[in-house]
Amino acid sequence: MDSLQLPATPAPQVELHPLGQDVYISYGDRTKADRDDPKVIVFFGWMDAPIRAATKFAAKHRLRWPSSDIAIVQSHPAFIWTSQERRDDVLRPLAEHLVSTVYQQPAGANKGILLHAISNGGAFQMITLSRVLHSLISSSSDIPRQPIRLATIIDSAPGTGEYASLLATFNTGTKSPTAKALKSVPVALIYTGIVLRRAALCEQNLFTNLHARLQAPGLLPLSDYFAPRVYIYSTADAMVPFASVEKHLSVLRRSGPPFDFAVEKYTKSQHVLHEREDPARYWAAVRAVWERSAPVRAKL
Repeated sequence: MDSLQLPATPAPQVELHPLGQDVYISYGDRTKADRDDPKVIVFFGWMDAPIRAATKFAAKHRLRWPSSDIAIVQSHPAFIWTSQERRDDVLRPLAEHLVSTVYQQPAGANKGILLHAISNGGAFQMITLSRVLHSLISSSSDIPRQPIRLATIIDSAPGTGEYASLLATFNTGTKSPTAKALKSVPVALIYTGIVLRRAALCEQNLFTNLHARLQAPGLLPLSDYFAPRVYIYSTADAMVPFASVEKHLSVLRRSGPPFDFAVEKYTKSQHVLHEREDPARYWAAVRAVWERSAPVRAKL
């Protein structure tokens, strides 16, 4: 298990390049390429996570996998009321990068993707990327129908669609009680507007859609239907109730054939702070879920 422990070496600097709005990429060192490493790692930050916080996670991924491209996707409150078309447009440049660097590569090439989503904001962006990729792959006849390797980390999610959970999503990273109270008024107005808009347009609740997509097999096209995941959450999380995560996990357990997922259940750490609580345990779980992944049976 020593290989799974957090190295004492300081995390390297991560040089970011814009890849469209709210998306950045750090290119890997190809001289250190290893086919067993992810070709691309995608980190989806929590709502309004500062880029410096996301970069710290990226740097720790870089320490483990120096040859991997690492993309950072930011999430903002505007996602909640933005049209689906606009959400897709934000993630399209990243989807196209994945198509060119992973999906269009020949047989025998590194075709591995590691997804790392934190909180509901990150999970929303992750399923948006999933939708865009499925659309691109299914509509193209030039992409080889070869399996990709996939593993997924889901941290502090999924929550529920209740108003309290929505408010918690907006308050992620907000420490001041006064600031939280001030946010409650516009969030209440936004929530009312969302409910009315959804009713008028017959749209599905965002959280309902999140749970449904995570409960469906084949998160990314051409990945194994039940590619491994690890869920990291805490009974002390005041923003995303652990009961919401465990209800989702109970659905996965009842599915047939069952999903391949591991659980890291913390008892002291607050929302999105599990890595800070026990970094060795956290990154051991990240490494372990990647090692469980393999490019096996895949379907569109």
